Amino acid sequence: MAATRFLASPPRRRWSDGPQYPWSPATEDEWSLVAHWPALAGVLCEEVARGSSEAMRELDRLCAQDRMSRTDAASIRRSLVAMRATGLAMQQIVRLGSGRWRASPDRVDLSGVIRAALRERQRDLAQAGIEVGLDLHGAQVWIDVAVAAALIGAAIDWALSFSTKLWIKVDAAPTRIVVRASLPGGSEGERRRNRRMNDNLQWVLLRQLAACARVAVSRSSSAATESAVIEFPASITLDGRRVG
Repeated sequence: MAATRFLASPPRRRWSDGPQYPWSPATEDEWSLVAHWPALAGVLCEEVARGSSEAMRELDRLCAQDRMSRTDAASIRRSLVAMRATGLAMQQIVRLGSGRWRASPDRVDLSGVIRAALRERQRDLAQAGIEVGLDLHGAQVWIDVAVAAALIGAAIDWALSFSTKLWIKVDAAPTRIVVRASLPGGSEGERRRNRRMNDNLQWVLLRQLAACARVAVSRSSSAATESAVIEFPASITLDGRRVG
C-alpha cells in the first residue's frame, strides 16, 4: 500500500507574510522578524509620534473652548509627551542601527554642550520640579556635535526615569561625563534600583549613540544613586591621522 502523504497547510495570513503569499521558505526568510524589524520599528515609532501629537492638538482645542480644565489637560499632556518621546527615541535607534546617521567629528567643548542642552530644556525641567546640580570643567573632545547633544539628552532622560534630582559632572582627565540620579528613599527607591539593566528605550538609545560615537558607556549603582558614565578616548583617527 502506498504511503499517504500529508501536506502541511500554509499558516494563517499575518503581518509577516510577504507580498508573495501563500507562504514559502523563500518569502518567510524575507519577512522574518530579524530581517523586518527596522521597518516594523520605524512604522511603530512614526505612528506613536503622530498619534500623540494629534492628541495634544486636540487637548489644546478643548482647553481653548473651556471644555476641559487645564489641570486635567496637563495630566493627560504629560502622558502624551512621554509617549511622543518614546516614538522619537525609537526613531533615533532605528536610524543608528540602519547606519543612516553619518557622524562628522569636530572639536567640541562638553561643558558647553551640556549647558546648551539644559538651557533648551529649562522650561520643561522647571515645570517638572527637576533639580540639576552641575560640576563642569573644560573638556575638549572630537565628536559629532549632534551626536554629543543626543548623548547628553539621552543620559539625562535615562536619569530622570529614576529621580527628579540629578547631578552632572565633566572630568577633564580622563575625559568623561557622569550623570547621577539621587534615588528616593523607602520601597520606591528599592524598586527603581532593582530595575533590569536594559530597562527603557533611553538606555538602549544611549548605548546606540555611544556605539555610533565610539565612546564607552558604563553604569553603576549605590544605595542612594544610579549613575551613567560616558568616557571619551584621548584621541581619534580623522582623515587617516590621529587627533586629540
